[in-house]
Amino acid sequence: MNAEEKYQAELKQSDLDHHQPTAAAMTGHIISNLLIHSLKINQANLFAKGSVSLFLAEKAAGWIAYERQEFDQLNHLLVNNGESIPTITAQFKEYTMLEEDGSSKYLAGDKQLFALVKDFDTQTLFITKAITLANNESWLELSANLTNLMAWIKEQIRVTQDFLGHELKEGLYVEDDDDDF
Repeated sequence: MNAEEKYQAELKQSDLDHHQPTAAAMTGHIISNLLIHSLKINQANLFAKGSVSLFLAEKAAGWIAYERQEFDQLNHLLVNNGESIPTITAQFKEYTMLEEDGSSKYLAGDKQLFALVKDFDTQTLFITKAITLANNESWLELSANLTNLMAWIKEQIRVTQDFLGHELKEGLYVEDDDDDF
């Protein structure tokens, strides 16, 4: 097979994996969410005003560095196990579940920061599902990595919600028993 044929086969397999979710397919969403979220953190860090700018001056670089580290680790875990990963902008845009809006950089700082919290929360939905799938597939190293990522994200949500003066779950997603991916 030539390069184009290999890539088309990869896309076909990826489509199959997303229709009957696998741990790898769900992790592709997580990888995409991490990339987009790091861009959104950077934007808020550059444009937020007031006390939020001070909070982000303390937190943003660490958040971006951690998310970049996770992005790299998850990509390696998937590739090391013969799985496909998103590699082009179109795939990141297709697989992310985070919304982007260029005008959001002009919102009040607290609204920009809360949008980042909601993005952290959205990521937990995919991480939870991926952990379950990884456990079902006996993929222990992926499950362990994602469990650590989940713990880190929950810490960031708590700290940021505290800073914003919110209750822990205020304004965040609450799963219904009928929800499904």
